[in-house]
Formats: sequence, C-alpha cells, structure tokens
Amino acid sequence: MKKSTLMNFLECLGIRHYNLIVEENGFKMDFSRQNVKQSIDNSEKKSSIPSFLILVLLFLFTNFLFAQQPACNLRGVLESKRLRDGGTNFTINSELYKTVPGTIYRWEFKSNNSAAKFATANGTPNITINPGNKNGEFNLKLTVVNPGESGRSSKSCSCTKSVSIGNL
Repeated sequence: MKKSTLMNFLECLGIRHYNLIVEENGFKMDFSRQNVKQSIDNSEKKSSIPSFLILVLLFLFTNFLFAQQPACNLRGVLESKRLRDGGTNFTINSELYKTVPGTIYRWEFKSNNSAAKFATANGTPNITINPGNKNGEFNLKLTVVNPGESGRSSKSCSCTKSVSIGNL
C-alpha cells in the first residue's frame, strides 16, 4: 500500500497525529505524536457533524426504506369445551411487532381433528374460532406478510398455537 494512500485513509478516519514509517518489509505506525493539541482540536471540529449525519442516514436507510421482518405471537385459550358441553366461540389474539400499513394476515389450520372452524373472516390480526361438537385438537397458524415497497421483496413470519377441544 502506498504511503500517500494510507495517509489519506487515516486522515478520513480523523487520525492525523501519527507518523508512518515505511520499511522494505511493510509498514508500521510510529506512535510518537506530533502537534498533538493542534491535531486533536482540528479533528474534533471536523468530525462531529459528519459522524452525526452518517448515523442519521444509516438509521433512515435501515429502518424505513426496506421492508422489515415482522414478528408475531398468539395468545388465547389452550383448552375449550365443545359446543354440546356448553362451549362457545373464542378468540385467538395476535401480538404483532414491526408491521406496516398493508400487512397481510393469513390464518389456517395446520392440523384439525376436531370440528373447529373459523367464525370470523380471515385476513385480520385476531380470529374467532367455533370449537364444534367433536373432541380433539387443532393447530392454528398465522402468517404475517409485510409487503415490499418499490419492487423490494416482502418479509414474513409465522406463529402457531395448539388448542384442545373436549368435555372439560
């Protein structure tokens, strides 16, 4: 690496008060300082504003311009009575993080050996379940999709919950 290139790189990082000694077998830094007070004063004045701007731009690009990965968790009953034993419809609520306007919610039964069925329309963050008249259990899955903006790919996550239906 050329000495001038290395000096330019160090100057960009605000390291101006080091001397470089270039030898045949490579380079090494000599940590003896020259004009330490003047170099430190100059670097503090020049580096505070650009660093702040870089952090702000980095934050904007990573949090707002790209679709974020959503996260979810399902809350609700673990067991329910079947209808002929006095059971009633119950609601499974989702706890959602990092969703955006236009987020898509898809509910589905991954397995269902009970007679449970959806009592409300699909596509909302919470779903109401009719437990049916049969003993058994079901495994419910929610898939949350954050749409990609400006042609970028969408981000999704899924969460599941198991519920037993019986004559408690």
